[in-house]
Amino acid sequence: MALCSAFDRLLQSDQPLAELDALIWKTLCGGAESSQHPWNLGTFSTIDLPDGTIPHPKCRTVVLRHADPPRRAIDFYTDVRSDKIDQLDAAGSPAPVCWLFYDPASKIQLRLDGTAEVIDRDQADEAWRQTTPDSRASYLSICPPGERVNDPQPPSTTDRFVTREESERGRENFRIVRTTVRHADWLYLRRRGHVRSVIDYEAAGGIDAFWVVP
Repeated sequence: MALCSAFDRLLQSDQPLAELDALIWKTLCGGAESSQHPWNLGTFSTIDLPDGTIPHPKCRTVVLRHADPPRRAIDFYTDVRSDKIDQLDAAGSPAPVCWLFYDPASKIQLRLDGTAEVIDRDQADEAWRQTTPDSRASYLSICPPGERVNDPQPPSTTDRFVTREESERGRENFRIVRTTVRHADWLYLRRRGHVRSVIDYEAAGGIDAFWVVP
């Protein structure tokens, strides 16, 4: 599912900047709705602030679960015991973060800067009810994600093969991470000339979209 067709049509219009933001968010919604979409997987980056050391970035691939164009927000799910939660907590709430999406078939990249918060309670309850058994396995490990295992073989995952009723214990580990996007940087590496645009989202709900040199 290459992304270039829709963006090529947009660039052929008289005022492409006027519709670029809407198309970007339509594409993000498509990424959240289909596992086959090029933007279903994104890179999520945080800042690690370990005690007594220099801050440094951390990134990982996550699944885009929801996109909310009116609120300029995107979500993914995670285990509350993961390092990324510690990094978000240490950086403050909401914490500065960055997302990166890239479609190699179209050579279209989207970078999103914003602030993230961890969501629990009713919203997480509703999202948890909609998860599949396979998805719930990610939150059922007895040991926390990232814990060192001193064994020549990878750790067993047999503790995750449970009934749906038993899988409810994973809810206590399940959280939504929601990013409110403040800045978008869109880059299209076209054969006949690269194109790049930046979109700044103002606090009052307006946007400032402009071209930049690619």
